[in-house]
Parts: sequence; C-alpha cells; structure tokens
Amino acid sequence: MPPSPIVGVPEAIAALRASGVKVARTTGFSRDIAEPLLKGLGWTVGAGSTNTIDAVVCADDVAAGRPAPYMIFRAMEATGVLDVARVAVVGDTVVDLRAGTNAGARIVAGVATGKLTHADLAPQPHTHLLASVADLPGVIGALTR
Repeated sequence: MPPSPIVGVPEAIAALRASGVKVARTTGFSRDIAEPLLKGLGWTVGAGSTNTIDAVVCADDVAAGRPAPYMIFRAMEATGVLDVARVAVVGDTVVDLRAGTNAGARIVAGVATGKLTHADLAPQPHTHLLASVADLPGVIGALTR
C-alpha cells in the first residue's frame, strides 16, 4: 500500500509555497528509501510551481543526522535561504526539535502526528506545539502580519 499524506498537509504546503515560502523536507531515511516514498505520495521536488516541495535532504546527504543541524543547513542551501531566523522546523520527534534548536531556527514546532504526544514533546526546546504540519501556515502568517 503506498503512503498517504497527513490530512491537510498537501494543502498547507501549497499555501506556503503560494505565499513565497520555500518548503524543504528533511528525513532520517537515506535517499534510496526517501525518493520512492515521495514518489508514492505523488510529490515532486524542485523549484517551480508544478512541484510539491522545493528540496529534500536525506540523512546520507550530510555528515551527521539529527540532532545535528546539518540537514537544516543543507535545506537552507538548497532553497537559497540565508538567514536561519527565517527558518521554521517542524517535526514529530525529540531529535527533530533538538535539530531545529541546534540550528537556531526561528520556529521549532512539535507536531503530534507521529508516535509522540504533545506531553512527550513539551519538555524539549520548542517555540510551538501544533496538532499537525497543516497548522503551520497560520503560525507563519501570524508572524508576518
């Protein structure tokens, strides 16, 4: 059975990209695993409005995975983002939140769409706890008003 996206996430990504936000996916999977998963979702990668996301950074693209900040920095490089204060990191694991904090991201949001609950994520450094990545456009919109 092919993977399916979390409800509301494709729409959130489309809204973010339509507003000029670059969207990169970082994953602890190696590229040989990540690419078929993205293909199964029907997600395409690259600049341009016909693609789903702007970049993908896999664990085997960097010297060390999470909680090191290197995947985030590589995503910044791939999307042309120069200022880490303009970066939002969203994740559903402890190491996701630690990587965002280690990178110095402005937004470090924990989401309860994985195995962990908000109670599990709350003790970790974060700026937001969200029900889903689908809530991110509202958070970013509130910061830019």
